[in-house]
Amino acid sequence: MPDHLVVPRTLRLQIAGMAPHYRTAIQLVIMSLLSDSVPPDAKPLGIEDLEHAHYTVTRDDVTVYYLVMGDAVVINNAHPDS
Repeated sequence: MPDHLVVPRTLRLQIAGMAPHYRTAIQLVIMSLLSDSVPPDAKPLGIEDLEHAHYTVTRDDVTVYYLVMGDAVVINNAHPDS
């Protein structure tokens, strides 16, 4: 379970401007990463390191890209799959 969740301000503003059903779906994916930072449906992007790993999760017509760094999850990007 990660200790920190980081969502950059620019990404928060981008998510806030999306249609409500996309916004809710993205928020649910992000919140689920707090309980399991690498869920079974997460796909690794690139090479996994001991302390850093990039992943993508696609659920409910949205994709979230994020980085796991030790005890922190940093959301890099999120977008609808339409």
